[in-house]
Amino acid sequence: MCALFALSNLSVVAYAGISDFEIPKENNEESPLIVAKKKEDIIIYKKDIIIRSDELKADSKKDTEDFKPIEKPASKRQETPTLEVVDKYLKEGKKYEARNILSDFFLNKKIPEKQKEIKELLDSLNQDLIFSSAPSPDATMYTVQPGDVLARIAKQFNTNYELIMKINGKTSTRLNIGEQLKILTGKTKILISKTGFTLTLMLNSHYVKQYRIATGKNDKTPVGMFEVKNKMKEPVWYSPEGGVFPFGHRENILGTRWIGFKDKPNLSGYGIHGTTQPETIGTASSNGCIRMLNSDVEELYDFVTLSTEIVIQG
Repeated sequence: MCALFALSNLSVVAYAGISDFEIPKENNEESPLIVAKKKEDIIIYKKDIIIRSDELKADSKKDTEDFKPIEKPASKRQETPTLEVVDKYLKEGKKYEARNILSDFFLNKKIPEKQKEIKELLDSLNQDLIFSSAPSPDATMYTVQPGDVLARIAKQFNTNYELIMKINGKTSTRLNIGEQLKILTGKTKILISKTGFTLTLMLNSHYVKQYRIATGKNDKTPVGMFEVKNKMKEPVWYSPEGGVFPFGHRENILGTRWIGFKDKPNLSGYGIHGTTQPETIGTASSNGCIRMLNSDVEELYDFVTLSTEIVIQG
């Protein structure tokens, strides 16, 4: 090991093994950095400090080791969605994550023999996530401000004030400053299966609820994508035969709600409505519209906005 002596402000520097090198004489100016070679050795001299190259390399290596870049932790491996993972999430209280996996299973019939059990579990989970005032990732919590009106809050979030009232257990539109309101956010969609006689409501592509329906006799219900044209409570029925029957008339078969579709070429007058003939649910019996139980269509009505997409499949 070489010996190093660094003596400040002295003109003599002793260093073992460097007698063959000339050390600059001290003057009033700071000595420049000098690099001299002897075989494979390098000596760096500046002012009163001399360091051998092997020491410099060793220090450099040490510095490199001391300042290794921090390695980012490897990203967690995604768990393959299974019923076991769902069970694990439920035990951990992760209802939202469990619901989303089950929604995919149900909508895509990935485990057909378990459809009934999956639907029951979905409905149970959504009682908390959707139909209660408990906070959830499907919603935002809004604090009522001075001057707020429920209808304006609903418009701000592209929803219906009736839905806000329902999930928050409100019996009137009166608001209190500082009151917390759960407001569902995102896009609603309706998926109708003619052969299955079902209507499935979705929020942000996840299952919310499924209802039994009646469809058109003789395949009169069209398939395709539709947009909402209008919504009416206690609708008047304009019969295809030419009669006009107000709500409550014994000839008015529309029930308590109407959700009308925008017309398409050769397709007009279609919609979703309630019924005065509940026994027809689950059959092909209408003139082409989608019939629902009044209690079901009233619940659906509160979710539907003019931006709700409706898809009818065979």
